[in-house]
Amino acid sequence: MSLPAAARGPAAARFPPGLDLRLVDLLVTVLITVGGVALLFAALLLAARVERPLIRANAEVALMLLLALIYAVFAGGIVVGLRRVREPARMLGLHWPTPSAAVLIVAGLVPWFTAEGIIAWTLGLIANHGRPLPSNTRELFVQRPHGLGVLILALLVTAVMAPVCEEIFFRGMLYRYLRARWPVWAAVLGSASLFGLAHFSGLDRLALWPVFTFMGIVLALLYEWTGSLGNTILLHSLNNAILTVLAFAALSS
Repeated sequence: MSLPAAARGPAAARFPPGLDLRLVDLLVTVLITVGGVALLFAALLLAARVERPLIRANAEVALMLLLALIYAVFAGGIVVGLRRVREPARMLGLHWPTPSAAVLIVAGLVPWFTAEGIIAWTLGLIANHGRPLPSNTRELFVQRPHGLGVLILALLVTAVMAPVCEEIFFRGMLYRYLRARWPVWAAVLGSASLFGLAHFSGLDRLALWPVFTFMGIVLALLYEWTGSLGNTILLHSLNNAILTVLAFAALSS
């Protein structure tokens, strides 16, 4: 049962009225994505047996292409999940950021990265014996990067495909679903926690969960405040692009 607009807060008016998402719509997206990713990994394992020297020689390109295929599958799952919506872009608030919003988002990168750095540094002290936490971004470059082509391919995945797919699902679909049923604070924390868990890539990366959860909280609040998925995509994209370039530069030096 959805809360009335007045009970959902002042930002509710920013979300265009539309067909309410059902839990099954989200589950269909997740199942298609998980199933597709499983098939991709099975195909990769088969290819590795046949063309192991070729894959080893082009490990970074192979990894980028795999990630691109994963996000392509994710995008397909999103399309199926939104199949009942006549105007998905309008319902989700998917439009370009206004110039003033873009300026504020760029200016907000300083406190954004400062907060991320403080959280990561604190977690490093507590959970990693004072050493910096391992970076998911550095894992993109499994060996010393070879040329700008690898960087461009990495940016296509991290700064374009990942932000678009993740923001449509975690903010546009999941947060919107929770927002219609829970108080704002619960919808923010719930969607952000699942966003953090979605970036879990092993027990040695578990300490990064609060960092990604913090990102999810800020992005959900930005969506709640502006009603624009374009704003959250821009912030997410800038974050990923900067971290990718820094990782590439560090490993190339």
